[in-house]
Amino acid sequence: MSLPDVTAALRDLHVSVHQQQEMAKAVIHDAEKIRAEFRALTVGAANPLVNRALGNYARGIVKLRAGAWLLAQAGGSLTEYARAIGVRLPQQPVAGERKTEASPDERSDTPERRRNQRSSLSGKQRPAGGSPC
Repeated sequence: MSLPDVTAALRDLHVSVHQQQEMAKAVIHDAEKIRAEFRALTVGAANPLVNRALGNYARGIVKLRAGAWLLAQAGGSLTEYARAIGVRLPQQPVAGERKTEASPDERSDTPERRRNQRSSLSGKQRPAGGSPC
C-alpha cells in the first residue's frame, strides 16, 4: 500500500469517526429530551416501573456518553498516528469532557430500593438480600 493510499484511508476513517461522533451527540440529545419528557409526564407516579424506566434511560445515556468519549479518543489517536507518518488530516471540532457520572434517576434506581418497593407492594417485608421468590 502506498502513502497516498494510506492517506486516503486515514482521511476516510477520520471523516467516518467524526460522523459517528455527530450522530452520537444527536442520539444523546434526543435520549435526554425523551427522558425529561417521560419524567414530566410521570411526576408523582408511584409505580416502581416508572422509576426503573427512568433509571434505565439514565444508564443508557451514560453509556452513550462513554461511547462518544471513546469515539473522540479514537479520532485523536488517529490524528496523532497520521501526524506521525506525515499525513495531515482536516481539523475536527474537539469533543467535550467525558461525562459518565450517574444522574439522579440512576442513583435512585438501586437494587435495594427496588427490593423495598416490590416488598411494600406485596404487603410483606423481605429481609435484605433475600430471594424475591
